[in-house]
Amino acid sequence: MPRWRRISYGFGDFGFNLYWSSASLFLLYFYTDVLGLPNQTAGFIFLIAMVWDGITDPVMGYIAERTRTRWGSYRPYILLGAVPLAVTLVLMFSDPGTEGMALALYAGATHVLFRTIYTILSIPFSSLSARMTRSSSVRNELAAYRMIAATLGGLFVAFFTLRLVAYFGEGDAATGFYWTAMLYAALSLPVFLFVFLTTREPEQPVHSETRPASLISALAALKANRPFLLVFGATMLGMAGSVLTSKTLIYYFKYTLGDELASGTALAVMTGGMALFVPIWAVITAKTSKRFVWSTGTAISVVASLALYFNPVETVPVVTILFAVMALGSAAGYLSFWSTLPDTVEFGQWRTGVRSESLVFGLMSFAQKVSFGLAAALLGVLLDLVGYRANVEQSAETMDGIKAIMTLLPALFGICAFLLIRAYPIDARLHGRIGRVLERRDRRASNA
Repeated sequence: MPRWRRISYGFGDFGFNLYWSSASLFLLYFYTDVLGLPNQTAGFIFLIAMVWDGITDPVMGYIAERTRTRWGSYRPYILLGAVPLAVTLVLMFSDPGTEGMALALYAGATHVLFRTIYTILSIPFSSLSARMTRSSSVRNELAAYRMIAATLGGLFVAFFTLRLVAYFGEGDAATGFYWTAMLYAALSLPVFLFVFLTTREPEQPVHSETRPASLISALAALKANRPFLLVFGATMLGMAGSVLTSKTLIYYFKYTLGDELASGTALAVMTGGMALFVPIWAVITAKTSKRFVWSTGTAISVVASLALYFNPVETVPVVTILFAVMALGSAAGYLSFWSTLPDTVEFGQWRTGVRSESLVFGLMSFAQKVSFGLAAALLGVLLDLVGYRANVEQSAETMDGIKAIMTLLPALFGICAFLLIRAYPIDARLHGRIGRVLERRDRRASNA
């Protein structure tokens, strides 16, 4: 696979993160502080949408794996779903001009629609990496390019969103968010077209081992896939902690530090730092192991979260530096997640004879999104518990509660994830042996 094709595939995550980062960083804030939805209602909408999203992920993986076109199984969805996804982003960040139950129903319906279309594109795109190559080192490189593009997309959204809202809205945040969503939707379309045109899917072997297994047999095979189960659990914990930090950050900057726009700078530092650190972690991974890099990065994130909570100097520069340290750890986690996941596909095929990369990626996306929804719903409840009310001066107890939600809970989740990651068994030596066994099976099946 030429390097330019690897880079072009990874570039797709820039387009996806125009959507993912907009929703994950600013949508809850848009619900509570712009539309005026109650905290728990906003969190509950996130929970419903993300659980639905998680349920549809493995279903979409199952459908995509069985799709057969002249363009392949996965690439057509990237092309055909691009425009509908753009439309749903704009709808989601629109003010319908209603209140109460009608407003909540509109927010819930547009959010669910957005997550559905996002799944139709993202699951085939993620599954494509396992189809494009069987090389663990190339997959590590693909993951690195994906993470660089993803963090650049996140950097763009984090830094510019509130500034664009202020520019387009001229004091009207609802109008500002609408036109900002329009801009992001327009920017995504050429990205997805480029990915469709420059990626390729190798033709699948015709022997039985690579034919799609039934859903029941594929799910049964995953039970025996211990590496997948460990990655699954660590991912859910890591995602929950990340959601609590990123969604609470804007409230912390607005009410504790008194500088709402600086939250965009801090988010940009986190995402930009990840773009900077991912290549470094990729090199370290090649010299050590994916388990070492992932567990080390998780430990760094935990320490940074604790330091942020106990930090005695609550100023924008100091807090931003601590978020940069957190980005160092997060970069290792994101790289390792996308790098290890395809390896678990081969492990499962080696152990059970069943290969189902779309189901693996679909279930992993399920883990991410359900934990995302649960964390967002938990945040809505916790904001009420600490006494948060939008657009008023917060008490000292409320501000301390917001900081604890942003730091202590993610640190606890990180510690649990660290323990799971340390048990991950696949290293370069084992994966090499698995690859040789699968190649011999392929040859025998082709000659049969």
